[in-house]
Parts: sequence; C-alpha cells; structure tokens
Amino acid sequence: MPNHEDKICPACGKMFECKLGSITICHCFSVQLSKAENQYLQERYKDCLCNECLQKIPKLYQKMQEYAPQIQAAETRLFKVVFPNTTNHYDTLFGGTALQIMDEVAFITATRFCRKRVVTVSSSKIDFKKSIPADTIIEVVGRIVRVGRTSLDVEVEIFKEEMYENKREQAIKGTFTFVAIDENKKPISVV
Repeated sequence: MPNHEDKICPACGKMFECKLGSITICHCFSVQLSKAENQYLQERYKDCLCNECLQKIPKLYQKMQEYAPQIQAAETRLFKVVFPNTTNHYDTLFGGTALQIMDEVAFITATRFCRKRVVTVSSSKIDFKKSIPADTIIEVVGRIVRVGRTSLDVEVEIFKEEMYENKREQAIKGTFTFVAIDENKKPISVV
C-alpha cells in the first residue's frame, strides 16, 4: 500500500492531492492521461496517485519530471500601468483589454514552453474578481498548468498594485488552451 503522506510536488515542493483521471500536482503541473493509462490506474491503484504510485508508472513519472524545469522556465510575467485610454466609463480597465493582455501572456508562456507554433483554441472560467482602476500597476503572470499530447493549458492571473501603496491583490484569473500546429495548421505534439 502506498504512503499517502508522501504527496510533495517535485517541481515546487508543495503538497498535492491524489486525483484519478489526471495527475494534478499542486498548482504547477498536470499530465493528461490517455484512456488506457486511466483504466490501468483505476484497476491497479483505485483512487491514489501519490508519488509512490507515480514512481511505479515510469512513463508518466518521467514525463512529469522532464516537464518540471520547462514549466518553471516558461513562467511569464508582464508589468503594465493602466492608463485612462484603456479604461471604460467607470474609469476601470476594459474587460476586453484585460482578456487581450491575458491571451498575449498565455501565448508567450505556451511558446516558451514548447518552442512551437501555437494557437489559442479556448479560454475558460475567466473570473473578474476585482475591478482595476486607472493609474494602477498590474502584473500579469502566465503558468503552464496542463500538458496534453497536442494541447496545453496556461493559467493567467492579473494582480493589481496600488501606485503609491504597498498593496497587491489578485484581480482576474483565467485559463487559456493552446494547440501546437505545423506549417499546414495541423495539430502536432507539444513536446
């Protein structure tokens, strides 16, 4: 029986939860399983994917270990000031402008990870938690959170920072899915 206390992410050292169907390790990594791999895990390990279980699945564990440095290196940060020409009649950042900036950072993150042509195929669950007023500094952070065969997901967060105060908080968060393509715009492996 595996040791369920050994749930430390090799990439960032944080705890993660066992999860069947995909290997999700804290916030920094996820591997999408094929149908055959998922069935194998269900039969063999019931509901656990702790580090000990993962080590028994060399292909998946190796994949996870190989991607960890690339994922860390691909993290992208962008700082901007919200100027009045990017705000709406409430004097806060336009939602569309925020989405454009987020998609751009997500694209850069995905490209830095796989160094291939990628295109945005979807965005999901964009949460606008706080409004971002003019004359605010924003930091946009993109991180790889899932790696599939031909696609990957990038989580993008926007943090707002008061210009003349030491106050920073998350304002927007969302996930963008990209597919790697060849010269003929056909999907190819992301790694």
